[in-house]
Amino acid sequence: MGNRRSAIAAAAFIGSAWLYIHDRQLETRRVIMRHPRLPAGFDGVKILHLSDLHHKTFGEMNGNLISSCEACKPDLIFFTGDVISRNESRDFFDAKLFLFEKLCAVAPVYFIKGNHEQDNIVNGEYICRHLKKIGVTVLENESVFIERNGDKVVLTGLVPDIECYHKGHRFNDLKPITRSYLDEILPPCRRDMFNILLAHNPLGFEGYEGWGADLIFSGHVHGGIIRLPLLGGILSPERRFFPKYSKGTYFSGEAKMQVTSGLGKLRINNRSEIVLCTLRRK
Repeated sequence: MGNRRSAIAAAAFIGSAWLYIHDRQLETRRVIMRHPRLPAGFDGVKILHLSDLHHKTFGEMNGNLISSCEACKPDLIFFTGDVISRNESRDFFDAKLFLFEKLCAVAPVYFIKGNHEQDNIVNGEYICRHLKKIGVTVLENESVFIERNGDKVVLTGLVPDIECYHKGHRFNDLKPITRSYLDEILPPCRRDMFNILLAHNPLGFEGYEGWGADLIFSGHVHGGIIRLPLLGGILSPERRFFPKYSKGTYFSGEAKMQVTSGLGKLRINNRSEIVLCTLRRK
């Protein structure tokens, strides 16, 4: 009996150690996103996509994460929300702001709020205010132009109502992210130009395509938390099994959406990641 208990204890320890180490591993996923409407001046542009850091850190003051981002040498950096957790202490905010200081030294950085910044309005506004001071462009249902090599694209940042994520502690009958809803809260889509949309929640993909987005960058789903071979992610933050969009590139009409599994939260068989996306016309 003693040997059996020792074996169980050893297995539990090894399993826990494996989960902890795996949960702290960081990988860089490299993808190419092709779109025939992409202006020639943006052909070959490298976009670093990060999301969902929450309360996790990678090395002292996020040093390991910073090194990985710097090694990518991106032209643009997009952070699609949930840099904080709703109940997180501000004791951890210095490491987050230090991360963004270093990112701003690498390339222009664009940020949108996730549902956690919306759930904690005080801390959400605090972090956004300090991000702006650092030099981050914070987009909240607004658009900016990005110019490269004589060409321009439109970058829009979406922050939908919190009812699109939850209704208190309920996740039923959520507000849908439709084209008509996006027409109400976003600037008119410049369909004569190439449109990139930052949208924390990928579940509105068809609405994004209908609104006129050509490329969408999303996070939120954490890769489904647990990933299984062939089946993909198991669970979404909305308590839905096998979410439609959890990680990778998805297509709707002519629109393409890149969903990152993000950085934070506990995960199994689902490494934390940053995504280096190279844009191509063909």
